[in-house]
Amino acid sequence: MTEGLITIVRGRGGEVEAEGPIDALASELLTRAGFIRQYTLRGTWHRLPFDLGTEWENEHACHAAEMLRAARYPVRLDPDLAPATAQAAGLGDVPPSVAAAARTLRAWAENGADLRQPQEAGRVLAAMAQGEDSVLRPSADLLVAAASAVSSLPGPAHDSDARRLAELGGVLKVVEIEVDRIALRLLTTPDPGPSAGRGQQVTVEVPERLQGLVHRLNHARTREYEAHLPTRTATPNSLGRSR
Repeated sequence: MTEGLITIVRGRGGEVEAEGPIDALASELLTRAGFIRQYTLRGTWHRLPFDLGTEWENEHACHAAEMLRAARYPVRLDPDLAPATAQAAGLGDVPPSVAAAARTLRAWAENGADLRQPQEAGRVLAAMAQGEDSVLRPSADLLVAAASAVSSLPGPAHDSDARRLAELGGVLKVVEIEVDRIALRLLTTPDPGPSAGRGQQVTVEVPERLQGLVHRLNHARTREYEAHLPTRTATPNSLGRSR
């Protein structure tokens, strides 16, 4: 799987295209979402068919982004490509507070060098799990609240979803407690000197069994996205337009 960001945008000519490090799996997911692979002198161009209407293009661009994210690809979808129904309902925008928290967490995750000092790592973990600014606690509460709402819906599938959401909320609360404990220990640990620990860079990885579980869950989620894609009649490739 590629590590770089895949972007789905509307180009200068009005065409919807996917750009970035697109490997074989990402290309197949884009194709399933309705994108066309067109070979040019610059390489492979992944785009939606021309002149099928903004609503159709937005819907299929959104499906493509969902499937790519389910397969663990980093994706940026142009906000203008959100389906009209989502834009009208305000679903195309993430609440500013949630977006700010997500940006902060992403910066922490990507800038691991700042976490080499124990107290700095402790401050980051404390922000995730302590006090009114905790990220994990309201996330767990939202999962439990969603479980209550889903449990009122008819059908065994919704009952199963409600139980699973409640379980995940409970797991996240356990994670919060454990992160809080580690944060307290780190905050009381003196930072090593500038030369301490240099030359012994140790990489800590997620246990292999857990990686396998995550991979299977993402594979199952990708299949679910594909199963929910609406069936579309095939459209001929538009001729006479090239990049």
